[in-house]
Amino acid sequence: MSDNETTQWRLPPAAQKLSSGLSNTLNTNGSLKRVSSTLQDVKRNGELLLNTAQSALQNGLAADDWALLRRVGGPSDPSSRSSSSMRRVQSELNLQRAAGRLRVQRLPAPPQEQQLTREQQQRQADAWDWLSALNTTLNQARTVQQTRFSLPRTGLEEQAKQLVRNTSSMSLTEVKDQLLQKPKLALNTAAQTLENCQQNLQSLQTNLQQSLADGRTTLGRHLSTLGEPGSPGTSSGRLAALLSPTRLSSSGGASPTSHSGDEQGDVSGPWALLAGPLRGRDAAAVEALVTEDEEGEGEDEAEGSGRRRNWGPFQRRPRRQSRDKDSETRSSLREDGRQVLIVTTAALPWMTGTAVNPLLRAAYLARDRGRKVTLMIPWLAKCDQSKVFPNNTTFDTPEQQEEFVRDWVKKRTGFDSDFKVTFYPGRYAPEKCSILPVGDPTQYVPDHEADVAILEEPEHLNWYHHGKRWTDKFSHVVGVVHTNYLDYARREEGGDAKEFLLKHINSWVCRIHCHKVVKLSDAVQTLPKQTTEFVHGVAESFLEVGKKKAEPAPEGAKRFNRGAYFIGKVVWGKGYTELLELMTKHTTAHGDVAMDCYGTGEDLQAVKDEAASRHLGLRFHGAKDHLDESMHEYQVFINPSTSDVVATTTAEALAMGKWVVCADHPSNQFFSQFKNCLIFKTPEEFSQHVEHALSHEPHPMVPEERRNLTWEAATERFLDVTELTAKDLKLSVMDNILYSAHRAVSGVEPIRTAVGAGTNTRDNPQRIIDYQPASSDVGGLFDNRSRAVRAHAGPALVSTAAAAAALNAQAAAPAGSQLVPALMRTKQRV
Repeated sequence: MSDNETTQWRLPPAAQKLSSGLSNTLNTNGSLKRVSSTLQDVKRNGELLLNTAQSALQNGLAADDWALLRRVGGPSDPSSRSSSSMRRVQSELNLQRAAGRLRVQRLPAPPQEQQLTREQQQRQADAWDWLSALNTTLNQARTVQQTRFSLPRTGLEEQAKQLVRNTSSMSLTEVKDQLLQKPKLALNTAAQTLENCQQNLQSLQTNLQQSLADGRTTLGRHLSTLGEPGSPGTSSGRLAALLSPTRLSSSGGASPTSHSGDEQGDVSGPWALLAGPLRGRDAAAVEALVTEDEEGEGEDEAEGSGRRRNWGPFQRRPRRQSRDKDSETRSSLREDGRQVLIVTTAALPWMTGTAVNPLLRAAYLARDRGRKVTLMIPWLAKCDQSKVFPNNTTFDTPEQQEEFVRDWVKKRTGFDSDFKVTFYPGRYAPEKCSILPVGDPTQYVPDHEADVAILEEPEHLNWYHHGKRWTDKFSHVVGVVHTNYLDYARREEGGDAKEFLLKHINSWVCRIHCHKVVKLSDAVQTLPKQTTEFVHGVAESFLEVGKKKAEPAPEGAKRFNRGAYFIGKVVWGKGYTELLELMTKHTTAHGDVAMDCYGTGEDLQAVKDEAASRHLGLRFHGAKDHLDESMHEYQVFINPSTSDVVATTTAEALAMGKWVVCADHPSNQFFSQFKNCLIFKTPEEFSQHVEHALSHEPHPMVPEERRNLTWEAATERFLDVTELTAKDLKLSVMDNILYSAHRAVSGVEPIRTAVGAGTNTRDNPQRIIDYQPASSDVGGLFDNRSRAVRAHAGPALVSTAAAAAALNAQAAAPAGSQLVPALMRTKQRV
């Protein structure tokens, strides 16, 4: 390789590193190393033999010595020349033997002018011929070994050389430009950013000056209206001094005197060194003197009220910064990898809102593959299943019920739902018409899956909860309130006292176990950590019915062939009280209206009897799915209930394109935006809407209305409203105190039994399917006692009147030691 070529090899360090790496790779081959080592040993042996031969030529070798050398491989040994390889062990042995036989002596070289005899010249020629043959044999052996352990060394070396040549062919200018390209680009970007920042600062300075000028003008108007000394007018001088143009425009490097209008002030001397702290003191002083008003300025002027408005930026900025800090989102269900557990208080085939809506929420949340969703529903013993599920439907195992749930949700949504279904043991409490958890449901959730918990009906789930606090088990807990339990309590005996106690218990348990509480409407009581948003939707199958019904009917035909109907659980609190009252007045004023009612419940017979006694045209047909084809032909859905938080059936009826007649109530606020929703405030207005709806066909829905009813839109609203801030995630000392108190009270078995939790429901059963409800449970102090007795008393036992009398005596007993014995005696008799 030439010097120029060597120089090019050394120019690029990266190329040198690559070439060195290739050479190292080639030289690390174990087989080639061994071959190279063998060849080097043979070479050293040959050199030793050559030196020995030269010494022997000078001193004269005996014939037997030459014979020994020929055994190693001299010219007279043809077998050695024809051999293609030479074993290292044999060569070393022969050389050692030759070295032992040779008597090597270091003699001075003969003078050049000394003439060798013919015999000596012949011996020297023979020696050189033999050495030449030995060299040839060694080269042949090396070639054979290289062929046997050949590697593409030459090809890789050529590639490396070519890479080095290509790199080294670049000129110094090109290398410099390429290396400096990115720094130049970064420098240009930084320069552009700096220019943008300067422009923003100039714009900010202009806006700030304008804001300060507006604030001075506004404050001037307010200061002119302040009263005499001793009144709020006492602050006028301090405000004028604090917010004067002189002080507002001065800075640390300002001149000794500044002028603005008719006002001036001295900011020279030591005050100029404290310009920043003075601004902070000024802002604090203004914040202390001026009270922030949440109402707008124009509204106050229009009302002429005495309330003070927002006075300039000094007052608003500190509080706005505080709000912004608290409103920073810290936990959101939109984050990838979230594990969401939805816990509800009912399950299919019980067609109630707390069974259907959480199930559909789980299905639509699980459509986003970025999160894992689990639905936890109660498992009931067979004796309770027969009381709750329609058409005598029962399940032997939780797996059978899960299969039923999955089949139903697939038919309702039209897609396969990728969510997990788990169970917790529950008991049906007929006195409450509700399912209560048995034990601690949090124990059925592994710790590594405890991330987000959505508690459907958080107050219901935690009335008697004695287990771990949900906010301790999960990092993100949101409660969704479905039911207006206060309205139910208000309708029973001693309703005022029950409502008062239940209101505080609901508030207590929601505060303990939730980071945030979402109310579907403001029909629910005020709760801690609350927000209001309608986060339910309607399945696509209902909207498909509405689309078909919106198509024009054939000439002379009607789109709907049936009149009015109502669908709902048949208990007085679900709207039947209001329905009978309104229909009675309507019948008196406008005549009887035939109306079909669908549903089952504990008060079915009582409602039938009352309707018959009033001679109303109400026909009861039992439970039926709202999506059944026979329901498509109804034109008017009447729902006068004021106990619902939001009626799912109302949303479904609107999606199916029907008229909906409902009360002016917070539970119907979301539906009031739809053209087919007729809101009434009085019985007369109810009658007018019913007559109009029966004689006119509904309006076809517009796309925006249809979109607002979908579960996709409801899911988006749900994801928005369930985001938690740092303030939401912070638990107070009072939360811990309330949790400790509630846990202590809920852990006492006699107290649990007295208030209606049920017998042996504090601790988890060994297996979910092991729990069997006690036949002696007849409710507690806050329950509907007559309903409890009807549910549990049999003909062979004591009469209903006797049991009711015993329960009345129990309710009248003091809350001391006599309460539990009285309750136990009552249970023994029943």
